Amino acid sequence: MFTRAVISDEISQDLELAARMAREFGLDQLEIRTAWDVRVDNMSPAELDRVKRIASEHGLGIVSIASPFLKCDLGNTAEYQEHLTILRNAINAAHTLGAKVVRTFTFWNKGNLRDHFDEIVKGYAEPARIAAGEGIVLGIENEHACYVGTGHEAAEFIEAVGSPAVKAVWDPGNAYWTGRERAVPDGYERIKPHIAHVHLKDVLLHGPNGQAEATVLGRGEVGVAAQLALLLRDGYQGCASLETHYRVKAHLSEEAVNRPGGSAFSEGGEEASRLCLEAWNAMMASLPADGATSAARRDDRAALG
Repeated sequence: MFTRAVISDEISQDLELAARMAREFGLDQLEIRTAWDVRVDNMSPAELDRVKRIASEHGLGIVSIASPFLKCDLGNTAEYQEHLTILRNAINAAHTLGAKVVRTFTFWNKGNLRDHFDEIVKGYAEPARIAAGEGIVLGIENEHACYVGTGHEAAEFIEAVGSPAVKAVWDPGNAYWTGRERAVPDGYERIKPHIAHVHLKDVLLHGPNGQAEATVLGRGEVGVAAQLALLLRDGYQGCASLETHYRVKAHLSEEAVNRPGGSAFSEGGEEASRLCLEAWNAMMASLPADGATSAARRDDRAALG
């Protein structure tokens, strides 16, 4: 059985509040991106110790450091060097907090992946070397705003990098968001051998504002219940983490979705995340341990349209 977490700033910049809600809904861990309006890779030793203490006091572990590593422009040498510093700081935070995964990306998407594939692979050689030496896994998140956006693309990329320190943060919501892949089950089946961590969000490709946006888990088109059933069926032993990206009374801008973090991003997150956690718990209660459920088949048919 997999463990469950939430990215804390999807609830609040107040880590105490986020930790209390995580325990209220029976979660096991937190994933840290920003808290108190400080990005995790910029936190001081005292701030990291505070994160660790709060998590411990609420009986929670820290599963992953949700860094923005390589959300930058491909080919910009200065930015790349800055992001290597971000990576080293994120790894230091991971060591302090006991996390084994540092989430990473594959540069802003400004062209065709095929045209830049080899260059992006080359860009991961030094990060992979650093991570291997530190005993940390770089979890590449498939991200609709970055070059590697789908499960198929992520699997091909990870295989090309060829390092045991580079694995996947599988986000079926992001894969569906690209419009290039039926995330569940197709993307999942391709990326499955490489998964180190999972993010959960649900998505409507043409939401109330006429564009792709997140919604409550189970109310979108991704097939979240089917994904959960497949994780159970396959004996996934890692962690699945809620990345809400939904707000009840507001719409997150594309900029906020692509560069999440801070008070403006977290505003309204408590209410929205509560709805998602309620839905997640209801889904889990409806799934038998083997994951072979009619709910999964129904959700799969919904994903097919």
